[in-house]
Amino acid sequence: MLQLIDRDNCPGLLVSVRDASEALAALAGGAQVIDVKEPGRGSLGAADSETVAAVVGAVDGRVPVTAAAGELVDFTRSPQAPLPSGLSLFKIGLANCRALLDWKSRWWELMDAMWPHQNASQHAVAVAYADWRTANAPEPLEVLRAAVDAGCPALLVDTWDKSAGTLFDHWPADELARFIESVHSNDLLLVLAGSLADESFAAAARLSPDLLAVRTAACESGRNGTVSRERVALLRDAIAIANSVTI
Repeated sequence: MLQLIDRDNCPGLLVSVRDASEALAALAGGAQVIDVKEPGRGSLGAADSETVAAVVGAVDGRVPVTAAAGELVDFTRSPQAPLPSGLSLFKIGLANCRALLDWKSRWWELMDAMWPHQNASQHAVAVAYADWRTANAPEPLEVLRAAVDAGCPALLVDTWDKSAGTLFDHWPADELARFIESVHSNDLLLVLAGSLADESFAAAARLSPDLLAVRTAACESGRNGTVSRERVALLRDAIAIANSVTI
């Protein structure tokens, strides 16, 4: 399994940032992984390459840096430039791919184009949307099978429509727990996201993912606000509290 984090201290905290200053705030608050995205461009909105490079430079190797790269269907007609160097992982969404019979081959080709080094798939995070029907995406078990076949090191469970509730509004905790077991049994890291905050964040922590991923909960004034060091620190505390409770 990928050693992105210390598995003796799971779940870790991933904070999505939109620029270098937010990355420094997230680091100061105790984030263990920094993820670069542009929230104004959707659930997995890709930031400009200059922004990604600036975040990598600001983090300066202190923690891993990952990046959202958009949705697969965004790249069906135009080639994708390689991602900036210094990233550990990248993720490509599968919204509106459910009806594409060749989505897997397109996904593999895009991985290779975005990561023009050896073993591109070993740096690609598979994305399963909890609201996959709304997103018109492949269902999660199909994504898991594709991730295993491709040799991906991790799988992210997220929500596509950020206006339609949290992760648990789309996927009951007991069913999600069984899916997490399946992911771990296939030796993949499991990342949980999906507008997690307060009780939903604590509930997600108790499911023992490898990482909890947040944007809105780490920001002052919501998803399109600014990452706050204090909010990130509170999220780290909430993980510790959730995992100290016997359930």
